[in-house]
Amino acid sequence: MIGENTRGAIIEQGLIKFMQKGTGQIVGMSATLSNVEQLAKFLNAAVFSTKFRPVKLVEKVKIDNSLYIIQPEGKLELEMNLGENKLKNRDPDGLVPLLYDIVPKRSVLIFCPTKKNCENVCKMLSHLMPKLAIVKALKNEEDDEFPSLLELSITRGVAYHHSGLTADERKIIEGAYQDGIISIICCTSTLAAGVNLPARRVIINAPLVGKESLRKAQYLQMIGRAGRAGYDDMGEAVTVVHSSYEESKFLDMINGPLPRCNSSLNEPAMFSSFLLDLISLKVAQRLEDLEVLVQQTLFGIQNSGSEKLLKEMLEYLINHDLVNVDGNGNYSASLFGMAVFSASLSPLVARQMCTLLSNNLKEGIVLSSHFHLLFMMVPFDISVDIDWNIFYDEYKALPRSEQALLARLGVNDKQLVRCFIDQPKLNEGESPLRLYISFMLHRLWKQERFFDVAERFHVSRGWLQNVLQATCSQASSITRFSEKLPSFWSLKNLLPDLVQHLRDCSQQELIPLLALDGVKRGRARQLYNAGFKTIGSIASADPLVLLSTIDHLNRRQANAIIRSAKVILRDQLAEKVEELQEQIGIKEMDILAKFFSYC
Repeated sequence: MIGENTRGAIIEQGLIKFMQKGTGQIVGMSATLSNVEQLAKFLNAAVFSTKFRPVKLVEKVKIDNSLYIIQPEGKLELEMNLGENKLKNRDPDGLVPLLYDIVPKRSVLIFCPTKKNCENVCKMLSHLMPKLAIVKALKNEEDDEFPSLLELSITRGVAYHHSGLTADERKIIEGAYQDGIISIICCTSTLAAGVNLPARRVIINAPLVGKESLRKAQYLQMIGRAGRAGYDDMGEAVTVVHSSYEESKFLDMINGPLPRCNSSLNEPAMFSSFLLDLISLKVAQRLEDLEVLVQQTLFGIQNSGSEKLLKEMLEYLINHDLVNVDGNGNYSASLFGMAVFSASLSPLVARQMCTLLSNNLKEGIVLSSHFHLLFMMVPFDISVDIDWNIFYDEYKALPRSEQALLARLGVNDKQLVRCFIDQPKLNEGESPLRLYISFMLHRLWKQERFFDVAERFHVSRGWLQNVLQATCSQASSITRFSEKLPSFWSLKNLLPDLVQHLRDCSQQELIPLLALDGVKRGRARQLYNAGFKTIGSIASADPLVLLSTIDHLNRRQANAIIRSAKVILRDQLAEKVEELQEQIGIKEMDILAKFFSYC
């Protein structure tokens, strides 16, 4: 992960700060790197390497109707001829013969180049034995609404897994796969890196990720899922290769060198954040100390010219009022710099965000609804294809006060007609694009369901969930930013409640129930609709009543929910007692005695 773009830079920053001020041991693991020595130098670590694998892995490649074993030296050895593909019209890649000897007793992961290809392959393979239990669980989580293709395929032991699904859907599919309810998952490359779902056989349906050729690190991560220790005596990885060009590229990749882990701190945005962190935390406050620290990073080890970027970014931080330097050469974070540091913002975008917030405060925030505040919280790095018909409908549905807000940003009837004709593609961060996202968030805020909002705006629920989470994160950052700057006092008061409600904005009346152990949105909606609208009503409920009124609830779950409600109620009572003690000075036991005398 340390070699990935944004996430890798954050991990590298965290490691260098931990090594300077923390105590403890750092353990790193990888099966896909060539420059382990550089990482060992960066972490001041010893290297232990082994070729032992608890389950034997056999790599294969399918070319046309032939199956080859990939030898350790990279050569291909014919294993068998699969014969004519009799299902060519329905299964052009010949995947079905690769499944006959595995499912349903064992599991298969099929890696596909794109999300759409995942769904198409999943649909094609949806001919296995019905498995209904997982569908009930999914319906319980998603208020009886989820994609019809997913429902159809899951009943046959097949599912797809990609970012278009919500986190709850992915979690349930992963659990069902681990329990053997699902035998086949069609997935994108992200599952190989992020989720531990081993399989008896891994099939790579074309050596591509999107339109790009499969990289060796990605390939090794995918085939590394083959073979489950304790369950399988071996694991198999089969790559489906089509054209002679694809075959040549694939062989070049598997015979090529292992990938390197390169630092992402060379990006100015990441490096400037790193410097501001070091100065704000007082880890280093002089140029020579900063130079030593930078040279100790993976970036410094890999780049001899790191001092040049250090001086350029220090100059940037000083010129933009993020860092001060005194006559003795000591660096310290300014008030603005501390606000940026507290909010975990990039210094390169902090000024843009500060200007946006200031302008909105000067011109006045429209508080007739939460729409204006939601617009201010939308991150600048989200893109989506705009349907200008929907944009116009949403615009016309706004009250005049909020249409006036859009007019400030240059959005009016005339411009929308022009956009409808020209269908322009907007860049990330442009106001009309952020407004379009605000329309979605506003509907969620008004308690519309994810399913309905995603359908209306033609986006996946997984994407919509990610946007909501990113907006929550941005709102939390702006809250912390506002707390440090007196000029933003009004935002400091407005935003905390907004952040809290955003996290559950599609189900605001369910927020209290979501505090119960084991209760998610679907279950909370069931409880609410059954009349259990408060923590108190659940705490006093009979488990048998819950069992009879709530679908797909067992006795253990009912008892756990009631116990959790009683704990929350007890804590709330203790808080009230504490408040009364402070206000009127009565002893705790006297208050409780008085309280229970009325019960």
